[in-house]
Amino acid sequence: MIDLILLAAGPARRFGQEQLLGDAGGAPLYRRAFEAARQAADAMMGLRVLVVTAKGVLDAPIREFGFNKVVVPENRPLSASVAAGARAARSGASRCFLPCDHAGFNGELLTGFLQGYILSGRTLGRARCGGQEGQPTVFAPFLLPGLLALEGEADGSALFQGRENLTFYYDVPAEALREGFAGQGEASGEDH
Repeated sequence: MIDLILLAAGPARRFGQEQLLGDAGGAPLYRRAFEAARQAADAMMGLRVLVVTAKGVLDAPIREFGFNKVVVPENRPLSASVAAGARAARSGASRCFLPCDHAGFNGELLTGFLQGYILSGRTLGRARCGGQEGQPTVFAPFLLPGLLALEGEADGSALFQGRENLTFYYDVPAEALREGFAGQGEASGEDH
């Protein structure tokens, strides 16, 4: 069981409301992450999607996509969003985090990543391209205390250190790891 947590809150330098809702590449920044999450949820029975964002932000799209909202106060660090999403996830669920500014990560890649993680039986999962590791990331339920202990702008990456042999890596095209609208993402992910 996996809960997919879309991160759509945080300091203005990352997700200012104008950036999150602004029109770039023909769609608001959050839209592609929402579409990828909806496609993955439709393909995977039992996948629940949570959106961590500020009060009054994205209410209509969250309802439209059938997602669950988790509210965090404005201008909180990334770790507060991660902790709020981790707490709101179902007991016993692995927690997958995808920032809404990763517009190149499409539904096929996201579904492949999540299915590959499940089939791998590994504790952790993350996307990568060559030597660059990035988002999304997924954490087994027993790592919840580590997610709740994060501080500042920490996103959970430190939990991968020393657990490389327990990590499922999903190879993706470079544009899938880029923030913003730099790439569309190709559905050519490959698990290892």
